[in-house]
Amino acid sequence: MNTISILSFNLRMAPAERTTSHAWPLRRDFCRDLILSGGYDFVGTQEAWFSPEEPDTDQAGDLARGLPGYGMLGSSRDHDPEHGEGCPLLYRLDRWELDPADQGMFWLSDTPDVRDSRLKGATHSRILVWGRFHELCGDRRTGRTFLFSNTHLDYLFEHTALLQAAIADRILAERARPVEPVVLTGDFNMYEGSWPVRYLRGETLPTAPTIPDAPLPLRDAWREAHPGAPDERSYHGWYERGTENRRIDYVLYAGAGLRLLDAAIDHATRDGAHPSDHHPLRASFAW
Repeated sequence: MNTISILSFNLRMAPAERTTSHAWPLRRDFCRDLILSGGYDFVGTQEAWFSPEEPDTDQAGDLARGLPGYGMLGSSRDHDPEHGEGCPLLYRLDRWELDPADQGMFWLSDTPDVRDSRLKGATHSRILVWGRFHELCGDRRTGRTFLFSNTHLDYLFEHTALLQAAIADRILAERARPVEPVVLTGDFNMYEGSWPVRYLRGETLPTAPTIPDAPLPLRDAWREAHPGAPDERSYHGWYERGTENRRIDYVLYAGAGLRLLDAAIDHATRDGAHPSDHHPLRASFAW
């Protein structure tokens, strides 16, 4: 039985901090080192900026160059795949091989295959990045596969985020295999008791009767590791403005043979500085 470690990490979009004390060049090495020190099998990032022509904001490019032991899957969600915000996922090349026929990116809209499409009422286009990964032992496949996915839901309207969550869950359900673990990381921009989170956890929502129950119910790693505990802040906004002591970042999972070992929010700082305006959330599983 092997251990699989997962990280969900909102990087804070670099252009938004270009002229502040949280500019990306000041955080870049810390973000890279945080991933390296954890030795994570999979990392789901949110708000990663693609800008190869502008080195001071090219978060995706910096991670790809700074983490040579990892592969990267994903592109910008915007009209230009090489420029804009995205949710690329990272995976360890020594342990996992991406299946080129079973991977991709979908927009959480009525037309998931249309780039930069969005639901009515959505503030931005939102995406789901997913891939099927073959477990490796040396240079050979063990025969086991793992479905890893990553998303970032809307922040303004709860019902819009619910519809996006329903689209993401349906896409995953259509691709998941019966004996294969599935993990979804993400910044859901919604608290634990919200419609999107309750929906993804398989709850029936009487307030949303037109939406069928989730075809792939998922389990909340942090909540299962801390049953009965008060919620814990994951978005802190640099502690420069008031934020509620609640979690909006998640590692959700399902599938036979995947047993949760631990889940925690990482409060690491370097010289008093945070790597992002979100605390990363990590989880580990036995499989």
